[in-house]
Amino acid sequence: KGAYKMAKIAVVEDNDAMREQLCGFIAQYARESGRQLDVTAFADGAEIVDPYRPGFDIIFLDIEMPTLGGMPTAERIRQVDPNVVLVFVTNMAQYAIKGYEVDALDYVLKPVSYGAFCTKLSRAIQRVERALQRIQRRRGGQIALQVGGGVQLLNTDDILYLETRDRLLHYHTAADTWSVRGSLQKAEKDLIAYHFARCNQCYLVNLQYVRGVENDFVQVGDARLEISRRQKAAFMTAVASYLGGVL
Repeated sequence: KGAYKMAKIAVVEDNDAMREQLCGFIAQYARESGRQLDVTAFADGAEIVDPYRPGFDIIFLDIEMPTLGGMPTAERIRQVDPNVVLVFVTNMAQYAIKGYEVDALDYVLKPVSYGAFCTKLSRAIQRVERALQRIQRRRGGQIALQVGGGVQLLNTDDILYLETRDRLLHYHTAADTWSVRGSLQKAEKDLIAYHFARCNQCYLVNLQYVRGVENDFVQVGDARLEISRRQKAAFMTAVASYLGGVL
């Protein structure tokens, strides 16, 4: 929960009673879960997209609305906001299938029960939290190195790769190399959350600095490091996941 922030939620529903019910469910869930949820209500799709301002984390969208329905509303939102979590509210399940075209997370069927709604809301919040955690990991962190009788703080974003050689662990940055006593195995545990992956028994690579992979070598900054046969499959999977935004 360390990455959790107040979630901004929009409810877009033309029926006044249904809109109030959904907003009430969200308020009740916030009280019961101890979460901070900020809710904004809209009476039609046209209201939220004219103009749409990115900033919402989750949007509950009624499918059928008089001026601008849920699907065209979602399509316009997706043009400018690829990340917001969309959940459709509908009384016909077949409409929900079309939600995949706009990368909707889920759908809520009318009439809406509090229990079913909470399940969907909880799932949407978890999606938001995971995205936030990925962003934080990509921003990196700090590690403390014991050097020369003191401590050197190093930003994980500044580390190109680690190398174990001559019983020392060498932290290579663009500016310097810091050499300390330590094991690559322990460093890997400390750094795995910050998109580092091992290309062989001697090197741990910061994936954001991978410039290319050719045959059995990876280009990291200006260095060309060997990829071992044993590590190749896992390393290439890590590179692909990082480039695909999974890590």
